[in-house]
Amino acid sequence: MYKTNYSLLMFLAGISITLTSCGESTREEAVKSVETEPKTEAQKESEELTEKSEYLIENKVFHAFSDPAGKDEFRIVVAGESLLKGKVLFTITNPEGKNLLKEEFDANFLLGYDFTGNINSKKDTDAFITKRIKEFFSEDKFSSPALKDEELYEDQSYYIDKETWEEVKANKQSIGFFYLLGSEDGRHVAYSKKKGRAVMYYNCC
Repeated sequence: MYKTNYSLLMFLAGISITLTSCGESTREEAVKSVETEPKTEAQKESEELTEKSEYLIENKVFHAFSDPAGKDEFRIVVAGESLLKGKVLFTITNPEGKNLLKEEFDANFLLGYDFTGNINSKKDTDAFITKRIKEFFSEDKFSSPALKDEELYEDQSYYIDKETWEEVKANKQSIGFFYLLGSEDGRHVAYSKKKGRAVMYYNCC
């Protein structure tokens, strides 16, 4: 009788060990499944919205700039309490993650002579700033080469130093990008290989 009970106990213990082992294995497989299972479109959209939640509006494009054969990231965002009173961050980043240009300015600088709405109307100012952000990187803002042969350097404050001007002009594959702040602050930028970053080679109306 004693031997029978002892054998039964050992048999039950073996089942218990086996079940525990199987439970751990199942749990590990479940974890691995969650980690490796492809994310659904809904999950991806949710994550993107979470990442963008700190911005009121954002626009991002990939365009050739520092290397004609590659594409850099052009990104502009507005953060703050409102579109009109917010802050704008404009960046250009190469594929390796190096920052080529970083500029911050008040969002109201996106309003200019072409704003014909009511400056006291949130609806009007929001609509205009939204339009500017969406069109900030339109293809007509890019040009190549950045400086044409007929463009001549002048020793004026709105020109960059002559050496950098000549460098940009000599590069027939250079790509220029133009953007306007306010009504007359037109900014022309291109990539300088010597400086390893974007330079504003011309700044005028």
